[in-house]
Amino acid sequence: MTAEPRQIVLSATDHLASRLDGIIARVIAPHVNGLAWTAVLIELDKLKGKRPSIVAANDLQAQLRMLTERLGGLGYPFDDESRTVSTVASDLRSVRRNLAHTNPFSTLEAWRAADLCVRLLEALGDTDGIIRATELRHEAFLEYARESGLGPAPALPEGGRAAETPKAEAEPGNQTAAGKGVSVEEVVRGAEGELVYEEWAGHQVGDVAVLDTIARKESKAKVQALAEEIVDVEWPVALDRLTRLVGRGFGLGKVVAGRQKKIERQVRNADLFVDGHDFVWPTLADAEEWKAFRVDSANRPRRFEEISPREIANALARVRAGDPALDDDARESAALRLFGRERKTQAVRHQLDLAWELL
Repeated sequence: MTAEPRQIVLSATDHLASRLDGIIARVIAPHVNGLAWTAVLIELDKLKGKRPSIVAANDLQAQLRMLTERLGGLGYPFDDESRTVSTVASDLRSVRRNLAHTNPFSTLEAWRAADLCVRLLEALGDTDGIIRATELRHEAFLEYARESGLGPAPALPEGGRAAETPKAEAEPGNQTAAGKGVSVEEVVRGAEGELVYEEWAGHQVGDVAVLDTIARKESKAKVQALAEEIVDVEWPVALDRLTRLVGRGFGLGKVVAGRQKKIERQVRNADLFVDGHDFVWPTLADAEEWKAFRVDSANRPRRFEEISPREIANALARVRAGDPALDDDARESAALRLFGRERKTQAVRHQLDLAWELL
């Protein structure tokens, strides 16, 4: 009896979720003063200016957020310098969203998803969880081999895994002890209290064949699901950047104009909001209510054209509130410094003018 690819993915991700709750709880416990680790996500959403929602500890979406997003002052407590955990978990966020959209999986995609589950547990050092995850990955490979007419699949290694995997240690510099009497809010906000821009860390999540057949219903659904996942991480994100990231997610190194137009059409048909400046948000309400802005990380400063006029307007508003006596030119200079800029180039001037219009 053969297993359906989607069922294999469900089994692999359900197993992963059953393991991640305990792993996350152990790492976060010293920082939350006896609260559930989900309290970190609640405070993080407040910091980002997102509307609060109920977060469940056994929800894979919430678990993967903990592994992929900068947790304010906590940084990336599950990662080392290689960022393996956050990269693999980011790809799994796309898998989870495809499951949520009830999108179909090929046998190859099922194998890839099961492999991601194994790799994540390896990176986190969960030697017990790896055994079952490896069995599911092997089951997925058998289905792919059968469908593809490949030769006999190799036997599953004894014990369910090929070799002992080292236990991942969190980067010492990424850990911040909460300390007695320190609130979760203070821990998440950190010393600086600024929201840092983080880019989508995912890599290839599907074949270029998805883009080649983008007119098909199932391909449209997969493109839209990836776009929604990227927006969930980077919002507000420039439409041009988003289409390039979606192309990269399906194996393209360079996305030509024709491809971009086709991807853009699917972005506009997805469960997203594209504003008048061609920046993409999860919802219209997010675009209308957002009062925050993000400072750039040292590793990846954004092009100024990739910063939403709304975000720049929020920075200008912060400067104005801090010192009402400043004239407009001084306010602009102070706001630019928040984004790590000094010079008012033509591109910067254009974005500033749009921001003033919003104010």
